[in-house]
Amino acid sequence: MLKKIVTTVGLVSVFGASTTMAADLDLSAAVFVPLKVASETLATDTVTAGAGVNLGTTYLNIVNGGAANMDIDYSMKTGFNGSTTGGADYFIKVELTNAAYATAAEAMLITNPGFGKAGNIATATLFSGGTVGSSSAIYQFDISDPISTTATISATLTDLGTNGNPAIKMSIFETLTEANKAAGDPVSKASQTIVNISAGLKRTVTPENEKAEVSSDFKKFVGASAGVTKLLSTLGNVTHAVNTGLFDATAGTTATLSDLYTPGTTVATITGDLSNGTWFMSKATCADFASPTVANKLKLNAAKTSGTATGTIIDGAEALCNVVAGTTAVPASAYTIGIVYSKGSDSKSAGAAAAVGVAIGAVTRNGTDQNINYLTTFANYNQRVFITNRGTVDAAYSFTFQSEAGATATAGTAATGTSKAGTVLALKASDIVTLTGKTRTAASLSIVGTPSNFSIATQQVNLSNGATDTIVYRE
Repeated sequence: MLKKIVTTVGLVSVFGASTTMAADLDLSAAVFVPLKVASETLATDTVTAGAGVNLGTTYLNIVNGGAANMDIDYSMKTGFNGSTTGGADYFIKVELTNAAYATAAEAMLITNPGFGKAGNIATATLFSGGTVGSSSAIYQFDISDPISTTATISATLTDLGTNGNPAIKMSIFETLTEANKAAGDPVSKASQTIVNISAGLKRTVTPENEKAEVSSDFKKFVGASAGVTKLLSTLGNVTHAVNTGLFDATAGTTATLSDLYTPGTTVATITGDLSNGTWFMSKATCADFASPTVANKLKLNAAKTSGTATGTIIDGAEALCNVVAGTTAVPASAYTIGIVYSKGSDSKSAGAAAAVGVAIGAVTRNGTDQNINYLTTFANYNQRVFITNRGTVDAAYSFTFQSEAGATATAGTAATGTSKAGTVLALKASDIVTLTGKTRTAASLSIVGTPSNFSIATQQVNLSNGATDTIVYRE
């Protein structure tokens, strides 16, 4: 054992004989569980400026909430024993990674429970380092009682500056020379990452799909049972919670939603085809509003391709809803949600990361729907539409028309009918539509049947020269 080194000048006592301290982070533990801090709560107004080799680095502070909350005090087992009673000094080096002292290095004490003496068994003194903004400190302690391998060295941390997941390494050296080396030879050591910093906000988006009913010309939605339609659709919903076991870095208390974001000024944006009906936010089933209130309606842009919802509507009315009048075809469209969160209770914190383009649902059509770009009743042409039904079930069909200015389209006798199973149906354009003003129009064909069972094509014959023009819309 080395002789005692007498170095009293400049030593700062950081131990009192009656001091007691709870140290929750045992770096020697076989199974170590780090504390978890919500990244949204790291505040830019509680920081530590780096000093020495850390000069130019700014560290965000994590505070110690105490044993009942977030205790960042730390300890290690000495890992060695001896019977010296005052004839030896040891040096304990503390090294921080991704961290710096936010309060100058604090009390350290050595206890040896169940081995001869309760309470402190050695005098610990801060020898060097440990200044605010630095990342290392060396303590000196004098053994005054027998020591066992389970003797514990504990240190206090009121707060800790960090720029990542902070880690602490404690090493015990027999000489100051070894302690001062970059890679000295320790008697024992222990190290752990003591805090994991991760997102505290748990956002759950549950997409839901609706279908527009082909038998209603897609003007209504498929109901709960066969043959039933409805005007109200429920798309997906979004809910918020706090990930389990995270703390607020600025208070040391368990993180809450209000620490992570402020619903009242948070804005959600829905993107998709919002051109039909009234879009609003409601509780999960959407049926809570017979008619939506103004406060719950989305505020649409001029093109009706996006709409916003603001405030506590995000949490109190989390489902996306659409109610239609049943007079206009419902567009097939996918819908996404983006959310820009206002900062939580600490306005200087990082705040929750925005959600961008998260799928919240879609409206599809349950039949075969095909746009036909060109139908003509021009006298010199003979045009037909061919519908092939490869299925085993007859299917109703119907045409609707979209005409240019100056043209009027009137449905003809063949505009609606039945496509028989296992047959090809040929329909003359002049039987499908009567045109006045002009001799051409566009049309939409809807078939009450599975799309894969149908082929659709048009063929136009030029009566003056017999030339044909065939367009296959669906194989």
